[in-house]
Amino acid sequence: MELNEAAAYCEAGWTVYAKAHGIERDDVFYLLKMQEELGELTRRFLELRKQESPADTAKLRDKFAGDCASVVGNALILASHFGVNLESQLRAKFAVRDWKSGDAAPASK
Repeated sequence: MELNEAAAYCEAGWTVYAKAHGIERDDVFYLLKMQEELGELTRRFLELRKQESPADTAKLRDKFAGDCASVVGNALILASHFGVNLESQLRAKFAVRDWKSGDAAPASK
């Protein structure tokens, strides 16, 4: 799935959910939704680190995977809402560079 296709897919699902539950979405909603999803992912990560039982770990890994998908999906929706060209931004942020020990990281854009 391409980024734009994934963003449209996630947005379509959220639109249906929002309408069904009377949720008004605005700029602040999109950011707070990301924060909520990241909090859930963090909680699941911490739960996974504490697990010793393989059965519990398998269940938590499944939930962790779902939380990862929620974070990515909501990030796509947030970026789309604000007109961010994710492809170009991802290429710029994660470009392979010839780093040398002691080089300063580039300033964030």
